[in-house]
Order: sequence, then C-alpha cells, then structure tokens
Amino acid sequence: MKPLLFIISLIILCSSVVDAKENATWIRSRFFRGFDPITKKKLVVKDIEDLATSLKKNNIHYAYIFSGPFDRSGHLPGYVFSHQAKESISAFKKIYPDLKILPWIGGVQNKTVHLEKMEWVQNAIGDITKLVNVLPVDGIHLDLEYILYPEKKFNLKKIGSNIYAGHWITFHKLLRNSLPNTFLSTVVVSSATGTKPWKYKHSFDDIKKISPIMDQISFMFYETSIHDQQLYRENLLEQLQQIQQIKAEHKENFPQYLLGIGTFDSEKKLKNYRDLRFENNFTTLRMLKELEEKINSPKSIIDGLAVYSEWETTDSEWADLHSFLKN
Repeated sequence: MKPLLFIISLIILCSSVVDAKENATWIRSRFFRGFDPITKKKLVVKDIEDLATSLKKNNIHYAYIFSGPFDRSGHLPGYVFSHQAKESISAFKKIYPDLKILPWIGGVQNKTVHLEKMEWVQNAIGDITKLVNVLPVDGIHLDLEYILYPEKKFNLKKIGSNIYAGHWITFHKLLRNSLPNTFLSTVVVSSATGTKPWKYKHSFDDIKKISPIMDQISFMFYETSIHDQQLYRENLLEQLQQIQQIKAEHKENFPQYLLGIGTFDSEKKLKNYRDLRFENNFTTLRMLKELEEKINSPKSIIDGLAVYSEWETTDSEWADLHSFLKN
C-alpha cells in the first residue's frame, strides 16, 4: 500500500475504531537500571524526557517498565529498589503526571519461576509488596510465562500445564490478598479457540476466574500459528466475544481488557507462529474496527491497546498507530 493511501485509510478507520483509552506499552529495564544491560550505555535524563514525551503524545497511559526477572528463589533484582528507579519515576511524572507506571515483573516457569513451591511464592509476593512500598509506582504488571516451544532449558523438572494453570490462578489470588488496594495487571496470550501460541494458553475459564480480582488484563493477539486470514479474523471475533461475555457476566466487577499488538518481526525460531502477511497492526486494527461494528456493541469491547514493545516501535509506527490510540 502506498504511504498516502495508508494514511488516508488510517484516517477513515479511526473515525469509528476502538474508542480505546487505557493504552499501554512494554518498556525495557534501562529506565530503572540506569543503563542498557546489553550495550551498557548509560541512561541520561534526556532519554526519560524523550520517552515520556512520546508516551504522552501517543496516548499511552500505562508504562510496563521491566523490573525482573525473579531469581530462582523468587526474589526480584536489586535494581528495582534503587535510587535510580525512584529518580526515573520522578522524571517521568514531571513531564507526564498522568502516566501510570507499572513495574513489569515475571519470568519463565521451571527456569526462574516456580509457582508450585510455596517458599518461592512467599518470596515473590514479599518482594512485590516491598516494591510497591519502596517505589512510588501505580501498580504491578505480571508476566508469568510457561514456554511450549522445545528448548530443554525451559523444560527441566517441568510441571504439567494443567497443574500450572491452577498454580497461576492461585498466585494471582494470593497477590491480591496481600495487596488489596494495589492496581494489578497481568498478561496472557489469546484465549480464542484456534490460536496456538508458543506460550501456555490459559483457558477462557482461567481468565474468568481471575477477572474479578484483576484491574487489567492484556491479551497478546499475535504469534498465533494461524496462517489463514479468515481464520485469524474468526479468532479475533471470538476473542472479542469472550471479553464481551465476561463483562456481561460480571456486570461492573471486571478489569480493563487490552488487546496486545506487536510492532516487531518475530525471532527466526518463532517465524512459524506469526504470519506477517495479515498478522500486522494495520490488518489487525482494521479487522478490530469491522468486527466491533459487526457485534454492534454500544461502546468498544476492549478498553485499550497494549503495544509490544516501546523499544521495537519506530517513529513511523507510532505515527501509524496514533489514530488508534485515542483518548
């Protein structure tokens, strides 16, 4: 599609597309560490100012700043409690006071996460509680992963997925009990029937069980292993209908539901999970607009978009997404 036609199409779409408000993005750890862990480049105030300005401009209301992973005993790394982390939060808030900063914490089950071990769970919840008390954050964003693609390092002493689901639900409930007034966000892959992601796929029933205790749930609707556009569309429709059903069942007692979209090219080993011919932002958002019209909901079914990720999203991609990230 030619650039001008693409821009015109975006303008047409945004007239009735998602009236999304509660938009989020995943952000790398350097803003709490004080340096890039890969390049070792030191963080400077301008880095924070530039990002805060960009988030404000693009109507991103939630910043998932990486603050992990947990270690094997369930403790968070020291940098998340640092003076640098406090300074960064202060700098973000100075430019963008309405930005909600949610430390992004988690890890991979059977590697550094052990939800089946009570001591690990107690340590993890203890450190999360400490984090909320030490840093002036607006809540927590959980990203607990159970990897399915065959890599031995992730499958040592593997617990079954059916057992994992129960432990995952219990962890969310225990965390809520420990932090009754804290904004809690979590991320899951799509729960639509036909999606086959490379991470553990929680059932629709799992999602329903944690919904009443969460404040926000982001569904990653990418890397689905679907290679047919019509099937992709059908599953996006099913995802919307599932969210609509939970909202109808729980009335007012349900969290924000965000649709996670990816602005990156998948790693080589994950190529089979993502078909970029149609599993891209423009096509997904166009489908989203059309399907919400088809469902004929009085207001948008989803409450916002979650962009993965800030460091992979170019200025031109932010410009393309801007119309969809409405207030």
